[in-house]
Amino acid sequence: MAQPQPAGRSRQNVSCLPWYVAVADVARSAEAPHLLRMTDLSPAPLMWIDATRPAAIWHLWGMTLVERLLREGARQGLRQACVVIDADAPFDSTRLRPDLTRLHDMDVRFVTAARAGLNGSISVLLCAGDVVHDDRVLAHLLAVGPGHVVVGEHAAAAHLSAASLQAHLAAGPQAEVAALPGVATVPLQALGHYVPDLRLTMVPFLERISNAEDLRRVDHLLFHRTFKGVIDAVARYGYYHFVRCITRWLSRTTVSPNLLTLLSIVSVWAAIPCFATGQLGWGVLSAWLGVILDSVDGKLARLTINLSDAMGRLEHAAAMPGLGLWFVALGWHLTDGRLLSGNPMSVACWVLVGTFLADKILTGAFRRVFGYELFDARPLDAAFHLLAARRNIHLLLLTVGVVLARVAPAYEWMAAGMVASFTFHAVRFAWIAVTGSPRETA
Repeated sequence: MAQPQPAGRSRQNVSCLPWYVAVADVARSAEAPHLLRMTDLSPAPLMWIDATRPAAIWHLWGMTLVERLLREGARQGLRQACVVIDADAPFDSTRLRPDLTRLHDMDVRFVTAARAGLNGSISVLLCAGDVVHDDRVLAHLLAVGPGHVVVGEHAAAAHLSAASLQAHLAAGPQAEVAALPGVATVPLQALGHYVPDLRLTMVPFLERISNAEDLRRVDHLLFHRTFKGVIDAVARYGYYHFVRCITRWLSRTTVSPNLLTLLSIVSVWAAIPCFATGQLGWGVLSAWLGVILDSVDGKLARLTINLSDAMGRLEHAAAMPGLGLWFVALGWHLTDGRLLSGNPMSVACWVLVGTFLADKILTGAFRRVFGYELFDARPLDAAFHLLAARRNIHLLLLTVGVVLARVAPAYEWMAAGMVASFTFHAVRFAWIAVTGSPRETA
């Protein structure tokens, strides 16, 4: 099988890259004939990656920095990419993961710097291969169109016309893209800080990798950015490092996050009959397995840029009824099936379920009104949610109750915590509605 070769350079160890073939100077998958040819231009801009610096082929969460950029670009709708490498670059500089073409419809061409050039009128998204880009940077540049540069402290990314790119290339490798005539610059900090998909506020970034310390720092940054919403004390101080180790190991494989999502849903729902029939130990183990898998799947998907909107919706749809049925199943067990008897455990059950549903309605209404989550509206809200009555906290209380053979008191504490959380949210909703919106939403 022929292998991709950067223009003007012979490659000897062709067995290192079995899943790509060279077709008209395009590195493309032999199993993906539906991909566009570089000669048949897509209406989307071309992604142009300068991968001539050594760090561009360093690995971060299972892939090179160049491939991370390719995947981010494909997520934004780009279908073609040109990766410029040094003439003396090692063969691994063209090595891509085998799942790339299964996940993303993108043609990739590797060329040497001496032959880099562009014909035609297509616009270009210009990125540095040794820089880790926030997806908000790419989204902004694609939204505003050619003639714009986002400038960070140590790096920049640009959306240019073909003529501007040629002018930049002609100016030499040390030329600053922001110095091009007719190009508008936007400071990185001017981009929106709120991330709707993750339901949290985070400063956008363009991080250049120059040494191992930079790589470690960005490694931690990317993992921290995978958490959806404000995390509780169990996630932060309990299984944070355990989940990171599992995710790191899985990121080096092609295991699909969707498989982990399905296993998570099955584990969470398998706990329900265990709780109802008094098999509390097995129920707790199944529930914790579901929680861990639920944490790993999202992180793996975001870190390997292997995201499925459909699976995300399925997981979200299954999570709330699963937790509510935990409460009902435990109440069924503690009341011997007499949930309408009026005894203390049946009262605790319906208080817990009722306030749980009311809290979901309240926080959902807040999100619709203000456009962001109540969980991190202000520092006070984020601090409260370290210990607020959410799934992990409920499961921790239940686990302690099972271990100490004090399940009924633990269940009462779960109900009391849910009432306290609902009351806090109701007060905070009213306060923020009166005092005004504290967060940017753009």
